[in-house]
Amino acid sequence: MRSGVCKCGNPSRYSAGYCYVCHAAYMRRWRKTHPMTPQQRLRSNARAYIHVYLRRGTVKRGLCSVCGSPNTQPHHGDYGKPLDVDWLCRKHHLEAHGKTMRKGSV
Repeated sequence: MRSGVCKCGNPSRYSAGYCYVCHAAYMRRWRKTHPMTPQQRLRSNARAYIHVYLRRGTVKRGLCSVCGSPNTQPHHGDYGKPLDVDWLCRKHHLEAHGKTMRKGSV
């Protein structure tokens, strides 16, 4: 059972054994030995780009283009156009990627 305290003494992140500072340090070390491929970098940049514009309020979250649900996620058809997204709910976003939701998940 986790105590809720990181090995450095700081409170740990929710449902994790490390605090944010220790986790960030671990990820910096891990990324040095596990570099992203150019395709992974393009996808990561496109996702970051749309989230920055969402936070700034330049882009507004839309309704699911399939069912009209207000709880949506951005779906990139072309990662080269990071602001050209389709808004899909979780279920339809997974279907767009050829996956299905796990039983019991919402």
